[in-house]
Amino acid sequence: MGFAMRMPLNSQIIKPASVRNLYINGAKNGLEFDVQLAYYRGHYLSDIDLLEVFVDGERMPTEAVTFEVNGKELPIYKLSWAVTEFWSQVEPARIRVIKRGGLAPGEHEIRLNLMLRVPYMCIGTDHNYMPLDSGDVVRVEIGEEEQG
Repeated sequence: MGFAMRMPLNSQIIKPASVRNLYINGAKNGLEFDVQLAYYRGHYLSDIDLLEVFVDGERMPTEAVTFEVNGKELPIYKLSWAVTEFWSQVEPARIRVIKRGGLAPGEHEIRLNLMLRVPYMCIGTDHNYMPLDSGDVVRVEIGEEEQG
């Protein structure tokens, strides 16, 4: 991809205060965080072309990542089929990652690669659409915590 549109409407796409460990059956086994779409209007989930999460430089496996919006949690591979599920610009989505041991206390870098296609901006004659970069990188401090 040679170019992508980016609209800095939000100062934060990943909401740093929302990054926290995820507890499954009482054990710390992942993390979750909220993201806000960086565009002036919402998108259908089927317009998401790429969603990747990196924690401290390590790419999280696609099958370990889910995307939740409007009370519905979907694995990444199902987003392309979610043609009627709309993500509003004003409503944050929640991303969950299964990661053994979650996040240890200390500083961590969370990177989200999120590319969408803008379905009403056709480019050229080959049914290509304007790509929208809605990714972000944040550094967060995880403190000592009690079970979630």
